[in-house]
Amino acid sequence: MSVVDEDGAAARAASGRHDAGIPDRPRSRPRPHGLSLTVLVIGLVVTAALAVVSRLNYAHNEQHQVSTQAQLAGAALTAAPIDIQRLLGRPTTSVAASGDLGLFDSGMKRQVPKPFVSAQLFRMVDGSPHLVRSLGKSTQLDTSSGAARTLLGKAASSATPASNGTLVVTRLATATTQRLGYAFAATALGRTYVAYAEQTLPGDRREVLKSGSPLADMDFALYYGKRQTSSTLVETNTDDLPITGTLGRVTIPFGDQVLTAVMTPRSPLLGTFAQSIAWMIAAAGLLLTAVVALLTERLLRRRAVAEQLAAVTDQLYRAERGVAETLQTALLPKHLPRPPGLAIATRYLGGTEGINVGGDWYDVVDLPGDRIFFTIGDVSGRGLSAATTMSRLRHSITAYAVEGNDPAMVLTKVSGLIDVVRDGHFATALCGILDLGTGIVTVANAGHLPLLRKDGLVVEPIEGPLGPPLGVGSQYDTADITLTPGTVVLAYTDGLVERRDESIDVGIARLCRVASTATDLETLLDTVVTGLLDDRPSTDDAAIMGVQWNP
Repeated sequence: MSVVDEDGAAARAASGRHDAGIPDRPRSRPRPHGLSLTVLVIGLVVTAALAVVSRLNYAHNEQHQVSTQAQLAGAALTAAPIDIQRLLGRPTTSVAASGDLGLFDSGMKRQVPKPFVSAQLFRMVDGSPHLVRSLGKSTQLDTSSGAARTLLGKAASSATPASNGTLVVTRLATATTQRLGYAFAATALGRTYVAYAEQTLPGDRREVLKSGSPLADMDFALYYGKRQTSSTLVETNTDDLPITGTLGRVTIPFGDQVLTAVMTPRSPLLGTFAQSIAWMIAAAGLLLTAVVALLTERLLRRRAVAEQLAAVTDQLYRAERGVAETLQTALLPKHLPRPPGLAIATRYLGGTEGINVGGDWYDVVDLPGDRIFFTIGDVSGRGLSAATTMSRLRHSITAYAVEGNDPAMVLTKVSGLIDVVRDGHFATALCGILDLGTGIVTVANAGHLPLLRKDGLVVEPIEGPLGPPLGVGSQYDTADITLTPGTVVLAYTDGLVERRDESIDVGIARLCRVASTATDLETLLDTVVTGLLDDRPSTDDAAIMGVQWNP
C-alpha cells in the first residue's frame, strides 16, 4: 500500500507543478499525433522500468524462497546424526561403564533391522578392534581390513573418560548397493568400546517423496561430502543431473562428515503469475489507451503477491518450529521406568515464541538394589548448540549414575565436561537416588531450583546444600530426604516459575499454592501446567517431573 500512496502523491505533485508553470491564457489543443507519441514514449519508458524492477524483484524473492526451503530441509537432516549418536551412544556408554556386553544387545535390539540392518560392538585392545557382539545382517565393511581398523580407530581416539567420542561416518557404495556406516566410541574405567552400525540407502540412488513432503515439488539431489559428482550421489528424485535453474544449496554437518543438498523448484514457488508479471507489464505498455487501468491492476496484483509471500513465510515459520519441536522431542527420553510402588509423571512445554530448541532435560533410570536415579536440568541459552550440550550432559549423568556414583560425585564428574568460557554455556542440574524400600532420597544440587515436597495439601520447598552450576565449579554435597507413603517430590526448571520483573521466590510460592489443590500425580502436573503456563508467551522451555512413593 505504501507504493500506491507514494506513486499517487508523486503524480498529484507533478500535476500541480505543471499547472503552476503555465500562464493564464487560452491553451492550444495539441495535435493527436504529438499527444499519442508523448504518451507512447512515457508509457514505454515507465513500462520498461517497471518490468525490469518486477523481474529483478521476482528473481530475488524466488531465490530467497528456494534458499529458505533448502535451509528447512537442512535443519531436518541436521537432527539425523544427533539421533543416530543417541541410538549408538547409550548402549555403548552403558557397556563401557559396566562391562556388561548384554547391555549392547538389549539396547540395540529395537534398532535392528530398522534403522540399522546390522550392528557390531568392538573392544579396543592396544589400539586394535576385537569383535565382541554382532547383530543383524553381515556388514559391507570388511572389519579385518585396514580401512575398517582406521575407521574404528578414529572413533576410538575421539573418546575420552570425560566425554563420549565423535560420530564417525563412512559410505559404502557400489553400482547397485549403498549403505552408510556409523562408528561411535565410549571410554570408561580403562575400557574402550566402539559400536559400528550400517544403514541401507537406495541402491539405485532414487528416492520417491510423499505428496505431503516439503520437497515433493522440488528436484533435489543429496551428495556425500562437498563434491557434487555422480560418484558422491546419495539419492535424488530426478534424472536430469546436475540440477540447474534457481538453486538452493545447503551443507549439512553429518557426524565427522558433511552432506550437500542441491534443489530447485519444478514450478515457481511464488506462482506462475509472479514469474510472468514482467511480461504482462511489457505487453500492457503497448495498450496506450489502458495504461492507467493496467498500472492499477498491477499494483493490486503486487499486493496479492505480497500477501501470498506473507502466507508462505508464515507456513515456513510453522514448519521450522515443527522441526525444532521434533528435534527437542527426539533429545528427551521416550520411555521412563515404571518400578512397582512408584509413580512417575513428566511434562515438557516448549517456549511459545521463537523456533530454536532449548536445553531443558529430565531422565529416570533404574539402578541395582531396588533404587531409581532421577535428574532434571537446564542448559543456558537456546539453539542447536544448547541442545547438543544438553544431550551430552544428560547421557553423561546417566552413565556416571549407572557406574554406581552417588549424586554429588555424578555432578562433580559431569561438571568437568562443560566450561562456560570454552563452550559458551553453563547448566544447572539436580539429581537424586530414591531407595524404593526405605523411601530415602539422596539429593545433590548444582545451582538448580529446589525440590518441592507435597504431603497431602501441604507443599513446601526442600532446602539442602546448593553447589555451583555445571561449568562454573565442582564442589557438591548430598542431603537425605525421608518420604512418607503417598509423598510427591516435584522437580522443575525455571521456565515454569520465572517471570520478568519478579523474584524467583514469588514464582516458587505461586507454584506451591497451585500444586496444593491437586490430588493424584497426573492431575497435579496438569494443574501446574494450566495454572502457571497457559496464555503466557515465553521463549523459555519448561520441564516438570513428579515422583510419588507408594510402597
